[in-house]
Amino acid sequence: MTTKTFQDIRRRIGAQSLLLLLLLLLLLLLLLRAPQGWGRTTMALRALHEESTTSVYTFGPDVELRSLEIEFSERTGYLMESFGPDQVAHLHRFHLEQLSSRLREQGCRMIVLLDDAIGLPPDLGEFLFDAGDPADTTELVRNHARYYLDRDPADILDLPDVVQLLARYTQDRPPARVLAELGNELADVAEGRAELAEIIERHLAAISQDFRLWFDEQLSLEARAFAIALAVFNRMPLYMVSDAARELTRVIASEEQPDETPAWPVFGSRNSELIAAARARAYRSTEYSIYGEIPVHVVEFTDPSYPPKILDRVWQEYHTAHELMREWLRALGSSSDLRVCAHAGVAAGLLSTFEFEHARTVVIEPWARSGRRSDRVAAMAALQFPFLYSDLAPLVSRMLEAWSHRDQPLALRVTAARTLGSEIGQAMPDTAIARLRRAARSTRLALRLAVSLSMAQLFWSGGLTDRILGELLRWTGPSARPRLRDTGLRCVLDLSRYRYVRTEQGLHEWPVALCLTGTDREAIITLFGRLIESPGHPPETYAEIQVWVGIAEKDPNLREPLARFLFDLGNALQDDEILPYHLRGWAAEPKGPRRAVQDVLTILDSMGQLDSKQLDSKEQTE
Repeated sequence: MTTKTFQDIRRRIGAQSLLLLLLLLLLLLLLLRAPQGWGRTTMALRALHEESTTSVYTFGPDVELRSLEIEFSERTGYLMESFGPDQVAHLHRFHLEQLSSRLREQGCRMIVLLDDAIGLPPDLGEFLFDAGDPADTTELVRNHARYYLDRDPADILDLPDVVQLLARYTQDRPPARVLAELGNELADVAEGRAELAEIIERHLAAISQDFRLWFDEQLSLEARAFAIALAVFNRMPLYMVSDAARELTRVIASEEQPDETPAWPVFGSRNSELIAAARARAYRSTEYSIYGEIPVHVVEFTDPSYPPKILDRVWQEYHTAHELMREWLRALGSSSDLRVCAHAGVAAGLLSTFEFEHARTVVIEPWARSGRRSDRVAAMAALQFPFLYSDLAPLVSRMLEAWSHRDQPLALRVTAARTLGSEIGQAMPDTAIARLRRAARSTRLALRLAVSLSMAQLFWSGGLTDRILGELLRWTGPSARPRLRDTGLRCVLDLSRYRYVRTEQGLHEWPVALCLTGTDREAIITLFGRLIESPGHPPETYAEIQVWVGIAEKDPNLREPLARFLFDLGNALQDDEILPYHLRGWAAEPKGPRRAVQDVLTILDSMGQLDSKQLDSKEQTE
């Protein structure tokens, strides 16, 4: 590290460096907490050199600060670079006071480096110096390259490969010396003394090596389980990650020590320590519950590439963990929380790309056969990755076709039908719709309900709205088979109830049937007319329309579009009395939508009068 480099870092942290020296003079022992990439090692070494007349010694990670057996040399500086959560958890004020007393006797100084996510007991506060956020990665590299080039190195830093590398380093926050080295190397590239491709390749290899060392050697059992759980539940609430990690820790410990009952202290590893060890971060967010929006802590890796890398590492390098991982994921797939099921399924799907047949028979197909909704969600999620992101799509398609055969268990057929409504069906709409049409004629109501939901999903996917409405017109036509017609009519209600639409003029989300235009609007009016005219569906249809009127009671802007839809529906039914009759009945109910009904009836009346005048005018012209 050159004097110029140190001066750059010193200018970057400004007055904090001077405060660090003053604190070291006063305290003898200092806990310096800073994120990687802050330049903490460089700053600590400089401070110790300035305050020690002999030398600076660096402790290894095996040194226990609580020990009274540490030997100190006179007027020497000591730096401890690796001080992890395990030591922090058992460190108390009297330990540091004893250590400070021994340092004073020998005229020594010591700095202990802590990661920014490590928490400390409140009584250690007077020994702590929080350094703050690290310097901007790009600016630090720019400053080093500028020093050697004596100009702005923008032409090098703006190259795509360099931009990507700096983005990785911004996420990983490497030591400042790595960024300084990169700046020097980029200066050599600009001067024609080095090849950019070789430098990029070397740094990417170092990043990969760092990942392998971190995951294979630097994590405790709990921290590794937490990292694997986070790979499955990245960007999900902390409680969800912690529950899964705790179960995985128990499973791993039971496998490694089958004759012992695993036990951990209730107040063992802190969340902050596990998050830091996993190279992750937590932030406040919200999630929806049945009672409304609630605050939660969400956890995510600082590097978004970690989830697949961790699962890939486990699968490629630790074959003895395969069965354990399958059983853990399979149990998660049966959770009562469907989000847990879906994430477990996605992870199983990713792992299935390495050994699809084994994953299918041991995990995915048992989920699909169970008949439980949670397991079905997990199975559907598990099939997405091999179909969409690998060369296994033809195999998955053939498997779904086999699951759909009438001689298969009903649960397996239902899973196949529901999967055809997912992104898999959206990727092969012709095949999906043909298979759903065949299943829609089944004598099993559960299978027809699954078909209805999948058709509704396809309706809402991009680019298939016209196609699905046209298909439903054929399914519900006069010549359609009774069970196919029944499934099609159910689907009309499902696609209406599945999701509502946010519009610019609406105060609330609106029913999709009132937002369609052109031939799609004509199709949905025809379909609702068939619903009302069918023997078994009018009660559900009127109940759905009543929901729309309730929304119009709260959102006056919806009343005119609703009235126009009902007017055209009445014309399709050739009955202009039935809908007003139901409107008046709903308004008469306790706390009924009186204002909405009054406005809708007024609009219907004016539209009817206008329609009559236009008809009279046409007859007089003829």
